Amino acid sequence: MMLALHHAWAQLSWARPWALALLPLAAGLGWLVSRRGLPEAQPGSMLHLHPDLFGLLREQAPRAPVALPAWLTAGAFACWVLALAQPEVPGPWLRPPAMGRDIVVLLDTTLSMTLDDLRWNGRPAERLAVATQVFAGFVRGSPGDRFGIIAYGARAATLLPPTFDRRLVVRMLARARAGLLGDGGCLGDAMSLALREVQRDGASRPGGAALKPLLVVVSDDGWSQGGHVSPAQATALARSLGVRVFTLQVGGRAAEGRPYKVPAFEALQPDMRDIARLTGGEYFHATDPGAQQRAIQAVAAAAPTLRARPSRREEHALYAWPLGCGALLLALAQLAAAPRRPRPRA
Repeated sequence: MMLALHHAWAQLSWARPWALALLPLAAGLGWLVSRRGLPEAQPGSMLHLHPDLFGLLREQAPRAPVALPAWLTAGAFACWVLALAQPEVPGPWLRPPAMGRDIVVLLDTTLSMTLDDLRWNGRPAERLAVATQVFAGFVRGSPGDRFGIIAYGARAATLLPPTFDRRLVVRMLARARAGLLGDGGCLGDAMSLALREVQRDGASRPGGAALKPLLVVVSDDGWSQGGHVSPAQATALARSLGVRVFTLQVGGRAAEGRPYKVPAFEALQPDMRDIARLTGGEYFHATDPGAQQRAIQAVAAAAPTLRARPSRREEHALYAWPLGCGALLLALAQLAAAPRRPRPRA
């Protein structure tokens, strides 16, 4: 018991230590109250003789009980000074909030994403609908992460800039429709637009420099038919910025990791497997909802959130104890100062 008290006393701290300078006033208050309670002799007062004078002289003169109430009042004031100083003991360490990820999902909205060769809740469902439902479930369970949505077809557009509002992200995912931006994928334009979004908003995010954003491409083939930026150029830009690209193929044949050539660009273009490999990401071929969920979880595991070391501790305030003790001492002082009724003589 004594060891525990000694340990608690060693950890005791004061939120307002300057209030302890008021403690000497408690002694002064006790002295002042005791002096005011003493009867003062008035010079020139008339002396009245009592018929039983000799009997009174034999009895001990009663003393006014002023010392005890005075020092009880002083003790109450001292307790309130201690309460004002706010004593507290440290509690457990406060864990700082996790520094989440910046995740931008690139949704392929070409007409091939309308194929209903997948199943959702036992019914045939379109590729895009299943992919958005799976990703929405990941968004709901990812507090602290910031999400953005970019759709691409014949052109690329930002459906939602990076935001912490997860409910808004889920609503925007539900509004994504195949054919929204025409047919003919422009994956390079979508990747460059996503890189611009995360680089522009990364400086305003606390701790953004410590976490690299990542892109998640959701498509059924990943082939780019046109656009202003080729997938090869966008991949080189992501690699130079240190942004990893994870590719999730939700239909068709699995990518083989072989470059392909299209009339819109002169050089060979990387497929979805090559884009992930060149940027340090990972490629997934997931043609059913369960495989897509496992792929999203693998993306989350590959890019874990960061958590800073705790630097602050929870403080347990103890001011209620001296505050209550002060009220109790003041009540005792009032009780001690109350006049006592004389005992009737027999």
